[in-house]
Amino acid sequence: MRNNKIELFGANNMKRKRLLYAVFGALIGAAISSLAGNSTAFTAVCALAAGTAGLFLPPALIRRKHKKDLKLYEIDMADYLIGVSLLLSSGLTLWDSLRRGLYGMNLKKPLYRDLSKLFDGIDMGKYESPVEAFEEFAAWCGSPAVSTLTAVIVQNYKKGSGEVAALLSELSVTARNNRKYICMKLADEATTLLIIPSAMILIALVALLLTPAIVTLAGI
Repeated sequence: MRNNKIELFGANNMKRKRLLYAVFGALIGAAISSLAGNSTAFTAVCALAAGTAGLFLPPALIRRKHKKDLKLYEIDMADYLIGVSLLLSSGLTLWDSLRRGLYGMNLKKPLYRDLSKLFDGIDMGKYESPVEAFEEFAAWCGSPAVSTLTAVIVQNYKKGSGEVAALLSELSVTARNNRKYICMKLADEATTLLIIPSAMILIALVALLLTPAIVTLAGI
């Protein structure tokens, strides 16, 4: 069933895509070098460099995006768990609550988008059971929040638990605290990044102020 999971989240064609990007990059590099009037040897070097970039750059960008998505997973998990625990308290089953917890959510967000794909895969019979679907989803995404949710789901499925709503409510509290920590960390990172343009502006101002003096001294 692992191939179904990989297909569900769009990673099964990565090798094919990398090859296409490499060929496309090599052709673009060769075309630009040829139009610039460079020699055949230099054109070959440009094609090789562009092809190598096409081979390795897309996976690196995908990994970077996945790390960003994991942070968004942790941020959005609290709201999802709160909704699921409320639905459970109202008398719905665990699976209905997990599914209906996505209603009204922004499916453009990584967590809700991937959970929606997961339930679509379950409906299409791509998994032997919903528990297996969540286990493979947790293994694929590598999110601690999803792994913890999956552990509760597996416990409810194998042993049964009349307190699953309370467990999810406790998890939502933990998720909220984790969200605060992540948001504070992101704020600190944003502050650090602001130092770079500030430093560039300071350097430009110093250069602007010193330029007349340097020109005067050079003239002397």
